[in-house]
Amino acid sequence: MSVAQKIIIMLLLKAAPQDLPYSAVLLMRIIFLYVFSGIVVVSGVVEPPLAVGRMLLNLVIILFFSYVLLSALNLQARYMQTVTALIGTGIMFNLLAWPVLSYGNMEQVSGLSMQVLSLIVLLLISWEILVTAHIFRHALNTKMTQAVLLSMSLFFVTLTLSQLVFPESSS
Repeated sequence: MSVAQKIIIMLLLKAAPQDLPYSAVLLMRIIFLYVFSGIVVVSGVVEPPLAVGRMLLNLVIILFFSYVLLSALNLQARYMQTVTALIGTGIMFNLLAWPVLSYGNMEQVSGLSMQVLSLIVLLLISWEILVTAHIFRHALNTKMTQAVLLSMSLFFVTLTLSQLVFPESSS
């Protein structure tokens, strides 16, 4: 089974980070694809230089947050596969969000369309938090409730730092 298939299966909570190969080369490729896909998707909403900055910040947060968690539990050996899983599923969520974010000028969207788009975004965010929790649950050998709290923490840290570092992107 290919890495892409394993990542897709991970979106369905049927595969875990340890199912991915332990490979620095794979991680570098996944990082490149994550940043590239994110820039393409986010550039539809914000200026390209801001999209680059936001994607790089998101990447640094994922790498640092995961390192701190795994180090705190003396599980550094799981770092490569954990971040490969997190970033790999992040690519998939970028691609899933692309149609929604490229819908066009949001000011011109009708009320019902805006509600539907908002619901889709909420579902995507919820699904991403669940998948991230699934990855943390396996990587940290923890209960799902704790993993969900960690996943939500990662989401809110990313959102907060993005707003602090790039305040002009909040409009």
